[in-house]
Amino acid sequence: MIASTQRALACALVFLGLAGALGAQGKQVRIVATTSWTAALAAAAGAQDVHAIAPSDLRHPAEYDMKPSDVAAISGADLIVSTGFEVMAKRLADAAGSRRIRILQVDADYSLATLRRSLMAIAAVTGTEAHARASITALEDFMASWKTDLRARGLAGAPVIVHLFQQPLAQELGFTVAGVFGPAPLEAAQISRLSAVKAALVIDNWHNEVTGPLRETMRESRFASLINFPGPDGTVTLLDVLADNRKRLEAAALP
Repeated sequence: MIASTQRALACALVFLGLAGALGAQGKQVRIVATTSWTAALAAAAGAQDVHAIAPSDLRHPAEYDMKPSDVAAISGADLIVSTGFEVMAKRLADAAGSRRIRILQVDADYSLATLRRSLMAIAAVTGTEAHARASITALEDFMASWKTDLRARGLAGAPVIVHLFQQPLAQELGFTVAGVFGPAPLEAAQISRLSAVKAALVIDNWHNEVTGPLRETMRESRFASLINFPGPDGTVTLLDVLADNRKRLEAAALP
């Protein structure tokens, strides 16, 4: 399913051609983003007219499927931004192809390498490279501050068990990933193996939490549930998400 979706999006990219910036002539680019996350990436890259398809109050935004009204809303778009892994991705690619709308597939996680790559990829199409570079600098500065705080708390390099979808952020922050789980529910063998890991912190993914069993077997460990998609706690931007996750780690009663 994922492979076929990626092929469909790749075909859309080849067919529609992403050469040249849509905003090169001073035109404001209208972007339709699949979720609040891809919308936040587009906004950080400098786009001003951004519409997200999946409602931001969903617990699982990537599982949202398109409605006929969503397909109609795409008609006025200049560019569609997607990760290619959303449930709607195949249908979105088909809709974009039939309307000859450009579609750009980007990566989405909170490692700085991915953020730099995805923001600059969007900015190359919208012609907003200077804005994207400023956003990247702000993200780098925030991450540096967060890392400094973790070092001051003696957590630099601390071993953690982490949800697959939060692994890039955990690694970016300098934690030592001693175990990875998810996104599927934990099985008995996984629970036994992970429970034997000496990790003071377990990082779950708020959008599909699966650490319930570990909370029973790892009572001395601390648990934090972090977000990826803007929406919870009033988050809108990428920096909002990082700031909210920083608070969530602090609320986990870290020393």
